[in-house]
Amino acid sequence: MDPAALSRLLTHIQANLDGDLSLQALAAVAGCSPPYFSRRFARLMAESPKRYTSRLRLERAALQLVLLDDCILDISLDCGFACHETFCRAFRRRFGVAPHAFRRAGRLPAPAARSAAAAEQEVPQRVAASSAAPEMRLSSTVVRTLQPMSLAFIRHTGPYERVPIGLWDTLIAWMRRRAIPGRARPYVLLGIAHDAPGITAPEKLRFDAAVRVPGEFRTGGRTVVGHQHFAGGLFALTTSVGPFASLPAAYMEIFRRVQSDKALECLGVPCLEFYRVNRIVADLAVVSTEIAVPVRRRR
Repeated sequence: MDPAALSRLLTHIQANLDGDLSLQALAAVAGCSPPYFSRRFARLMAESPKRYTSRLRLERAALQLVLLDDCILDISLDCGFACHETFCRAFRRRFGVAPHAFRRAGRLPAPAARSAAAAEQEVPQRVAASSAAPEMRLSSTVVRTLQPMSLAFIRHTGPYERVPIGLWDTLIAWMRRRAIPGRARPYVLLGIAHDAPGITAPEKLRFDAAVRVPGEFRTGGRTVVGHQHFAGGLFALTTSVGPFASLPAAYMEIFRRVQSDKALECLGVPCLEFYRVNRIVADLAVVSTEIAVPVRRRR
């Protein structure tokens, strides 16, 4: 299984957590036998396919338990578990408590009780924040529907603050080699944070450096660039103006705003960042970044 095939497979898993992610089904997607697939996946990801998919499902469920009012059964089904009992046993093994106790404890602090240290652990970051609070201004937060997009991306796994800035340079160079439209006008550069740091271990966090492309493309061989389809949907949008180091503070305030809006439910992740620059540079003094947090309207 080459890097391109692995990228397609991880994107498939991410988009189908509520579907069939059995060893046989994943091996069929990867185009190889189940035994070979299982060994190769474990070698590349340091987790077995079952452990990887189960972890993503449980982490998604944990975030939903804290952020949503849905009943536990609905959350378990949405996260791909066949029944309530199976989900509860797996959840207790992973987090040490039953789902209802996890929800009652509220592992993600409520906006009013969230400390600065806790908030810094819960938001996507590009670069380490300095000891002095960087200047930052936020627009009002509005709810808008984002349209579907085709994206070329490179995945970073690990702490969000260690996402290499050069990933976007690699993407743009790749697009130019393939003569993908965008050279005559600014590329749409964005980032996607898939996990909540308060729930997912730092070394397992997933962040995609991405560029919008006209449509689906085929990858192969040793390329690290993959394709994914962003389905769009309802998002709370806020423009943050300031250095990249100010993004943690921006996320803290945006989550506070959304969680305090009684008409909205905050879905947490994936969060998107749209960068209004032609090139990502870590030490720019002023950058306009559009931050999109997924939401839904309360029933």
